[in-house]
Amino acid sequence: MPRQRGKSRKRLTRISQALGRAIGCLLFDGGKRPRLLVRAVLFDAYRRPRPGSGALVYRQPGRPRRAFAAWMAGAVDLLPALVAHVPFPAPTSDGPRRVLFVVRGDARPLAALVEAAADTWDVVLLRLDGVAGAGLAAHDVPVDVTGSRVPRRVLIDALAKRSAALRPLFALTVGPETADAANALERFGVPVVALVGTSSGPVADSAGLERLLSWASAVVFPSEAARQAARDRLPQFTGRCRVLAVDDPLGAGAGELVAIGREIGDEVDNEIALILGCAPERLEVLDIPHETDPPGELDVVQKLKWQIFEWRQRTLLRRPVNTPPLRRDYSGFHPLIYAEHHPVACFDQRRYPLSHWIQRGCPPGPWAVPVVGPPAAPRASGLRTALHGHFYYPDLFPELLERLSVNASRPDLFLTTDTEAKAGELRAMAAGYPAPVRIDVVPNIGRDIGPFFTALRDVLVGGGYDVFFHVHGKKTKGRRRAIGDPWRTFLWGNLIGGEHPMLDAALAHMEADGRVGLVYPEDTHVLDWATNERVCAELVEDMGLTEKRGRYVDFPVGNMFAARPAALAPVLALDLRWEDYPAEPIPDDGTMMHGLERLLPAAVRKAGYSCAAVRVPGTGWD
Repeated sequence: MPRQRGKSRKRLTRISQALGRAIGCLLFDGGKRPRLLVRAVLFDAYRRPRPGSGALVYRQPGRPRRAFAAWMAGAVDLLPALVAHVPFPAPTSDGPRRVLFVVRGDARPLAALVEAAADTWDVVLLRLDGVAGAGLAAHDVPVDVTGSRVPRRVLIDALAKRSAALRPLFALTVGPETADAANALERFGVPVVALVGTSSGPVADSAGLERLLSWASAVVFPSEAARQAARDRLPQFTGRCRVLAVDDPLGAGAGELVAIGREIGDEVDNEIALILGCAPERLEVLDIPHETDPPGELDVVQKLKWQIFEWRQRTLLRRPVNTPPLRRDYSGFHPLIYAEHHPVACFDQRRYPLSHWIQRGCPPGPWAVPVVGPPAAPRASGLRTALHGHFYYPDLFPELLERLSVNASRPDLFLTTDTEAKAGELRAMAAGYPAPVRIDVVPNIGRDIGPFFTALRDVLVGGGYDVFFHVHGKKTKGRRRAIGDPWRTFLWGNLIGGEHPMLDAALAHMEADGRVGLVYPEDTHVLDWATNERVCAELVEDMGLTEKRGRYVDFPVGNMFAARPAALAPVLALDLRWEDYPAEPIPDDGTMMHGLERLLPAAVRKAGYSCAAVRVPGTGWD
């Protein structure tokens, strides 16, 4: 049972929230942008934190606090103007593919490399602080970095963004002086082969080498001895892939170095081709806005490329792959559950889970569910259907009735609320509904779970219905924003109806396949067990679930679904009583109700049924 907050704690919370809102108005304008004083104190002219202000700006390394995130993301739009004078070649979709070589100073030692690449590709030579006129068979792009008034890290980012617009197959950075360029290019989606030193030049120091090993797709040493020395200095990188040695990389080994670039460049292109060749319409989830989206307007290929590079960077050093949270990239597929079941390919070899799954023939498993889309027209179902709706806020009931009206099916209604006055409101609003309506007053406990599994247990086990829908009038309010309205709109629109008769669609799928026991709206977020591990472990034991649990889980996020009562047998066998539920107010996570929500698909599979999802393309709630 969660510990209840006392009156003084509640009052303190209200005061702190009001104070937070007042401070927010002082610090941010109506457009949620930091006011001028805040910008001057915390940020430089390029919207980057000043030295010493990182702790105030970032909640995690590289992840700005929500208040600053959108404004800081706009900094990327400032970059092109900073290098508008740099003589890059114009982007083109015709002719040979381009490759990018980055070097500091004299580019003449790269003559063999340029020659080896120019036979196949159009070479762009980006020379940092280099003298014009290198005389090589390449587009010569000299940049005066030292003499620029723009800070080096900002200028390097601007050059990387401009280079990425050329869509090079790969980039090759030469020497420790270009480590920051390798980092920036990878962040803008260009796979990098980092040559950490030459046969005659210095090898990167530990700090520079660590940056390269953390970011570059491939790291190449000029000898086996240099590679082994690096492993001895930085043993944490011993297991990472593509740490290679090429003898005389700027001379006799130039062809081998270029071949490594081809391999890493083709790898991304091959993964994208695999994905685009298998039901590409299911990639529409990439159009849903998400906090990890790349900046700017990108087409589906660019978004996929960004997603693939995000995955490669996160798995490179076994970083937490869902921090910041990823999103579903393909409807009906959970990338993190798949990666957990295929760790060698997806973690050790950094294969993108979606392309690896497709390459293996889309094998079934807990990572994949069939997805039901909008039907061509409404069609009444032959299944005996009921719908339970719990309405703590009865003013939301007319919206549900309106959404039901776009369907041909008319389920019997079982409505629950917590007071007789609210029950009277619901009764009046349901007077014209063309099917039986039952309204129960229940305790304000157990949220929507208690009214369904406890108050309606007799109906669920009675055998009178083939399918039961479960919804509730969600008005969840987060600490920073009201998330209830968009979340409810998404869930009801996908499960019940709005632009499409989705209740009819779910029923048609369950009528066609008697093995389907649970249908729920597909959420684009990919989630783990959060703070529900303890309560889920207890519920697993109580329900006798034997299915192996990984770190991630696919479930009806928001707890709205359609289910066959027989498929809910493991939950109904708990015979939950009102005293089993924690008293209000309850925390945002970690209660029995949150645990049941996550375990529902496993309970359905234990009962011998499968799961499916419903989705209206182009919809999301975050």
